[in-house]
Parts: sequence; structure tokens; C-alpha cells
Amino acid sequence: MRGRRDAAGVVRRRRKAWELWITIGLLVVLPLISATDYSLHIWTRMAIFLILLTGLNLIQGVAGMTSLAQAGFFGLGAYAAGISAVRYDLPPLAALVVAPVVVTLVALLVGVLSMRLKEIYFTMATLGAGFVLFLLFGRMVELTGGPNGLVGIPPFSIGGLEFTEPIMRYALVAVLAALGAVVAHNLLVSRTGRALRAYGASEPAALAVGASPFRLRLLAFGLSGFYAGVAGALEAFDARFISPSTFDFMTAVLLVVALVVSGAGRMVGPILGALLLTGIEVFAADYADYEPLIMGVIFLVAVQLFPRGVAGELAARWEDRRERAQRSGESLGDSSAPAGTTRTDVGTPAMTEELRR
Repeated sequence: MRGRRDAAGVVRRRRKAWELWITIGLLVVLPLISATDYSLHIWTRMAIFLILLTGLNLIQGVAGMTSLAQAGFFGLGAYAAGISAVRYDLPPLAALVVAPVVVTLVALLVGVLSMRLKEIYFTMATLGAGFVLFLLFGRMVELTGGPNGLVGIPPFSIGGLEFTEPIMRYALVAVLAALGAVVAHNLLVSRTGRALRAYGASEPAALAVGASPFRLRLLAFGLSGFYAGVAGALEAFDARFISPSTFDFMTAVLLVVALVVSGAGRMVGPILGALLLTGIEVFAADYADYEPLIMGVIFLVAVQLFPRGVAGELAARWEDRRERAQRSGESLGDSSAPAGTTRTDVGTPAMTEELRR
């Protein structure tokens, strides 16, 4: 019985590893498909969304908590990097380090104040936090430039090397996106990641093995803030201009919808969501006023066809096919077993047993 559980765990880890390699593979292949300046700009936007959704996936897809603060954290990272470079003349590399640190600290503060709230009340608290940040972006004119935005952001540079060419900007963002995906993967296959997933699936299961829900949720929320800070800083150095309208309530909703449609909780979900958001930005550019409507229609259709998200449904169908094949093999094995032998496997709640390991 223990051997079978170990084998199942190996299969799950291999599946997550394949999802990670799919993410990295797409980051490598996309610029090979089209490497014009415009295409590289689009791929760079996609990679920034990937970092942002990887962080959101930890709190929403894994921990099972809907956060509407990610757009606000995204904006805070962008403004932290932009203000550091423009107002305080910090080198872009230093600003890239400052931004996620600032956002993580703010996320932890918001988390400490809201983590004990349940379900919709937590979502409302994160909505309030994101709205407060959005208001600050527009009201702190001396720092942020107010509604007119922050201009004069320098290109990203390391020493004397400026990342002004589109291929260099994409390479920078893609490397950080791949690194973020690897870190998220290693977290999810660790004991802490299994405990976090258990809490998202069943709070009693997490409590049964001594996991601390408050600490797990705070960890996921802080990490989601860190990823948003990195994405925001990269957004600032890529666009070299930021304004509050980029980080409004609708952006927060679109991020959540994109992740849910693509497959929240799956390693491959963030990159599918990033491709979805980028595709809508490109193909709906002439219909910007209808972008929320387009996303709403996609969401309504997708939840009917793919209740667990595109990645979740595809993975579930593959798992069902594999289990049917395995049961067929076991039934053949049982029919050929010597008379008098019996099965002694005893079911154990999968999530609790995974945590105990």
C-alpha cells in the first residue's frame, strides 16, 4: 500500500515537472515563431503577465483564496521601481530589487490584517486594499505624477549595458519568468507546498496534521505580492511610463478570470492565462471599451465547457483515462491471482496522507 502511494506521488511530481517544462518551452519557442520588434513586445507583455499570474496562482489556485489585490500590488511594484529610478536616481537594477521587497512588506501587512477572514470577506478585504492603492497612485501627485502618470523612467540597465533592444528586454523578462516558475514548482512539490494545497482543498485536513492555516495563507499571500512586485518593476522598465489606469479594478478582475479560465492550481495555468490576456490585448485593441465584455463572454463559455479550467479539465481527462487503464490491468492481474488471495489495501484520505509524508 505504501509503495502504491509513493508511486502515485512520483506520478504527480512528474506531471507537475512536465507542466513546468511546457512553460519554459513556450518561453523559448515563442520568439522563434516571430521575432519582429512588435512580436517581441507582445511576448514581453506575455512574460510579465506570466510572472503576475504565477504569484496569483499561489494564493488563488493553490491556497484556494480569491484575491483582488494583485492589480494593486502590480501597480505598487511598478511605481516603487519607477519612483526609485526617477525621483531617487537609483540604478535600475537596485530599483528592480527594491520593488518586490516593498510590495512583499505591504502584502504581509495586508495579509496580517485580513488572513483570519473567510472566503468572501477576505476577497472584499483584498478588494479594499487594491482600491486604496489605486487611489494613492492618483493622489500622490508629487511622487507618482497623479492621473497623468510617471514619465521619464530609464530603460533597464546593468552597469553600462542598457536593455533597449526588444530581444534583450524579452530575454530579461523571460529568464525571470522561467526562474519564477521554477521557484513556484519547487515550492509546490515541497512539504510546505503540499500543506498549502491541502489547506486549499480542505481546512480540516490541514489542521489534522498540525499545519498552521494562518502561516500558510500568509506565506502564499506574501509570495504573490513578491511576484507582483517583480512584474510591476519589469512593466515600468519595459513601458517607461506608468499611470494609475493600468492597475484599476477591472485589471484585478481580468487577472482572476484569466487564471480561472486557464486552470487555477495548475503549473501550466499561469502561462495559458498570460497568453489569453495578451491575445485579448492584441486582438481587442480596436475595441478596448468592449474588453471587459469580451472577457466576460469567454469566462461564461469557459466555465460551462471547462469547470476546472482548460488545464484542469485536460489533466482530469488524462488522469481518468490512465486510471481506467490501470484498473483494467489490475482486474486482469486479480483474475490471474492464486485462489485464496485477497486484497488488503485500505483507503486513506489522500490529502492527509500526502501531508504526513
